[in-house]
Amino acid sequence: MKIFRDIFLIVLAISAFIDVSAWNIIEQIIEPALVEVRYERRKVLDTLNPENDFRKSLFTLKVGKTVSAFYSAELKTFDSAEFRNRELFFARYDNKDLQKYHTYLPREKVFKNYPEGKLRVHDRFDLSQWTIDEDWEKPTWNITDSVCNIMGYQCILATTDFRGRRWEAWFAPEIPISDGPWKLCGLPGLILKAQDSKSHYIYQPLSVRTENAGNVEYYDYEADFRLTMKSRKRALQRKFKHLHTDIHYKIVSSGAFGIKNPNVKKRDKKPHSNYDFEETDYPHEE
Repeated sequence: MKIFRDIFLIVLAISAFIDVSAWNIIEQIIEPALVEVRYERRKVLDTLNPENDFRKSLFTLKVGKTVSAFYSAELKTFDSAEFRNRELFFARYDNKDLQKYHTYLPREKVFKNYPEGKLRVHDRFDLSQWTIDEDWEKPTWNITDSVCNIMGYQCILATTDFRGRRWEAWFAPEIPISDGPWKLCGLPGLILKAQDSKSHYIYQPLSVRTENAGNVEYYDYEADFRLTMKSRKRALQRKFKHLHTDIHYKIVSSGAFGIKNPNVKKRDKKPHSNYDFEETDYPHEE
């Protein structure tokens, strides 16, 4: 829409005067990775129409001896390249298809045991970049007798009730690493597949690498612009509210960026009215 293009142009004009070399970015190699798994996440956007209204995203999990990182490798590549070459940043906004593709890349990053004993989440919502540090809570699992073969590994089914959803996870004892996609972990083997009981979230493995898996990194290309949220539940509540807010209306009616139209009308947010996050154990209302 034109209003968003106007906002982008203003932001880009401002960024042109910023000394990029002075930005505080973080690229820290923590330790060698013992395993790398690429997952496809399928999330339902409207639970009343789950077969047609969903989105698929790719994530990478790198697990080391003490720390793991779960993120979109595609977005990391984009952001790293654009930081080093601002021409690429500007070029993306001139390419509608590329900009659309970039927009739909998942922003969530999950770092387990970083800082030590914590779980750190990076996310973007409410027009801001956020860091949320929470206590590293591991699910309590019930290991069953069910087995199946996934990616050539004999896997065992385990179930848990974790933060508002019931999860099923298939883990591989052959890979004795107690980690998995998103915030799932705590089993005597790597979680290769996981889904909630309603199939609103499904993580499927695309590849598993136990040799030459690279490094576990902590990185942040937007450190100077990131805000801190101390409460996990408050962050989810604010993100949920943002999801149901007409940002176009909010910007134009408030006069942000010098653009104001008091006659603009709110749009219906029904496409996401039945969507919720992996965690649902937070107050949805103020």
